[in-house]
Amino acid sequence: MLTVFFILIYSINIAYAIPSGGVFPPKFYYKNGDWYDSWDYNRNYYTGEHGFLPNVAYESLGSDKELAYDIGLWFNDNYDDKVERAEAILNYIQKWTEYGYDEENVFRNGVAQEEWAWNADEMAHMFNETTNTVAIGDCEDLSFLSATIYFAAKFDVAIVDAPEHVALLIWLPEYDNANYYWDIGDGRDYGWIWVETTGEANPLGWTPPDFSDGNWDTYNIAFSKFTVEYSPKNPTAEDDVTVKATIESSISVVDNVILSYDAEDDSGENQMTNKGLYYEGIIPNQPDGTRVTVKVYAKDHEELIAEENFEYVVGQGFQFPQFPPFLIEAGIILLVILLLFVVLALANR
Repeated sequence: MLTVFFILIYSINIAYAIPSGGVFPPKFYYKNGDWYDSWDYNRNYYTGEHGFLPNVAYESLGSDKELAYDIGLWFNDNYDDKVERAEAILNYIQKWTEYGYDEENVFRNGVAQEEWAWNADEMAHMFNETTNTVAIGDCEDLSFLSATIYFAAKFDVAIVDAPEHVALLIWLPEYDNANYYWDIGDGRDYGWIWVETTGEANPLGWTPPDFSDGNWDTYNIAFSKFTVEYSPKNPTAEDDVTVKATIESSISVVDNVILSYDAEDDSGENQMTNKGLYYEGIIPNQPDGTRVTVKVYAKDHEELIAEENFEYVVGQGFQFPQFPPFLIEAGIILLVILLLFVVLALANR
């Protein structure tokens, strides 16, 4: 399959005086040979409690969200189709950023920094669409920027911590042009696709060959687990529908889970009950033929938000499950191979 990627010709008119953290340019302090930011995270070193990975990714989310987040909101408001939105965001980031080595572009007190991480808002303030100025950063800088924009545009995102590399995954199982679909152990199986922002021509969903072995770790941004199930799967007019949501926050405590539904002649919004291992809510029975649209919305103490949507039709009976396109294609290929084996076996009798 071939996807054509277009250079974006529009501009996003969003302007701010300061980025997250309250000051611009951002302030850093020197301690024990490294530079730290106002959140006390080490911008020179990636691992550990104060390392920049994944801590710096959260500096532009929740109560600290600012310019990069609002760019993501713009895409969410202007692209109804989620696949088109995902492609447009990647094109935008590739247009207004450029890969560059830290030691050639980052200096503190005149000293080149061999390793440095910028947060998403710092990167967003570097490029200027009016003056045609791009932001220069390396893999973690581009990944933190991308994570915030995609997250604000209503995508589930996960930072990839690979050997000598940082990248991004987004949950988009309906996308049919990825070369790999990943399962990162969050209970949703395969459907995460790679976002590689370090090259201007890298297509959405392309996992570089160096990382196709899956030998890397991930950090779910905001919610490390967000799975929703409901029963019965094929409700009748007599059935109330029970919704169960298993939700875990990566860095905080979940404190607000809302179940809302919209039927033809009925709608409601209720706080889901914390059952310990999951949250539970009830949708009252509806007449046969009613289409019910459901949203589960969660927020944690850091004001990070996620939601899951689904719908069902009352009295519709059994429906064949909707499989991702890549599984359908794989099934067709296997069927063709099986038929060839059968034909060859019959021919050799």
